[in-house]
Amino acid sequence: MSVEIIDLTEERCPMTLLLAKRASRALSTSQSLTFLVLDLVSIKDMKAYFLHHGMLVDVKQGADFYSLTITKG
Repeated sequence: MSVEIIDLTEERCPMTLLLAKRASRALSTSQSLTFLVLDLVSIKDMKAYFLHHGMLVDVKQGADFYSLTITKG
């Protein structure tokens, strides 16, 4: 199963969270989605939101950006 990747590196909070919320609505159970984000504040907000809504969240730090993968439970 492939994971869709959404590049949000051009966006800043709160737009990153808004766009991530919109994209996550289309997920079916067990589907995953990865967001690429530059700033840590956005990652913290997104992680808190998705955990609160029952999603599995995995954050990885790359050299130039963060990768946040959500999986709908």
